[in-house]
Amino acid sequence: MSTDTHAAGQVAAEQALSRLHRITSSGELDFEQRVDAILRLGAEHFGLPIAIFSKIDDETYEVQQAIHPEDALKPGMSFELENTYCSHVVKANDVRGFHHVADSEIQTHPCYKNFALEAYLGAPIIADGVRFGTLNFSSPEPTRPFTGQDIELVRLFAAWVGNEIARRRDLRELEVARTELERLATTDPLTGLYNRRYMENCLTKELERAKRYGKSLIIGLLDFDDFKELNDNYGHTTGDAALRLFAKVSSDMMRETDVIARWGDEEFLILMPETGAAGALKYLQRLSDRVRESDFQAEDARVELTMSIGLGIAEADDTLDSLVSRADIAMYEAKQAGRNVTKLQNDR
Repeated sequence: MSTDTHAAGQVAAEQALSRLHRITSSGELDFEQRVDAILRLGAEHFGLPIAIFSKIDDETYEVQQAIHPEDALKPGMSFELENTYCSHVVKANDVRGFHHVADSEIQTHPCYKNFALEAYLGAPIIADGVRFGTLNFSSPEPTRPFTGQDIELVRLFAAWVGNEIARRRDLRELEVARTELERLATTDPLTGLYNRRYMENCLTKELERAKRYGKSLIIGLLDFDDFKELNDNYGHTTGDAALRLFAKVSSDMMRETDVIARWGDEEFLILMPETGAAGALKYLQRLSDRVRESDFQAEDARVELTMSIGLGIAEADDTLDSLVSRADIAMYEAKQAGRNVTKLQNDR
């Protein structure tokens, strides 16, 4: 290689590195856009117009993104790995390049027979130490022999993609973990319903909204009848099963605007925004009937589960405590009235 050619190659490589830095550090491009820009940069720099970002699972090669002069490659297209030049990258676990396949040791390769690609340069993409796929460039025409700078440049392209895949995976895992922590902080572990702390926050906000916009707000406090006897006679496992049954029935019947939470041991609170008293009474009676009519078994015998329910209607000067207190009074009156009763309490 002449001095001038070497110098020109050095300048081109430095320009490619500068463009790579701008692409990878851009805050305006998302991951797919940056990969697309890297594919176009490599295709231009290496003189190889076909550029592919692939994922490899076992022996399957799948296109994730691609640049093709005739738009012949689409994401999701898959090939047997052995029928692609990338099989050599996988075997070597390193960069492989062939500038003139017809005059190389892979001239009998299926990829050459099927697609007549004369030039290829590819690198493995490694994410968190595990092979993800390849970044590769090819052409139906032979090209100049690849230089050490070319090898290092395509390796650098692939390394950035691998690191970014790993980073995005870590972010997704962190988001999953954060979501799970939030769920655990707001959810009752036995029933899967919201817990009291979440309901208190939710009810406080809904009270403020109801006052601000003059909207109606009703809560229902539901308590299993004779729950202590159920636990004493059949054990706490049966009691837990009854609580989970209520959670399933109430979740199945829940309307879009309702919020249901486990309020106490065998006590539940249902928040019903913009619901009238008649509608709330009808809805909660249906829920109570559905629980009572369920086929709940304990020691091979059906046990009828009933609930006492108290309703409270929010007033303009209500606090969380005052509203819940009135619903609690109504629920106590329901129990005094013989249980399996729904009562509305709104007196001061």
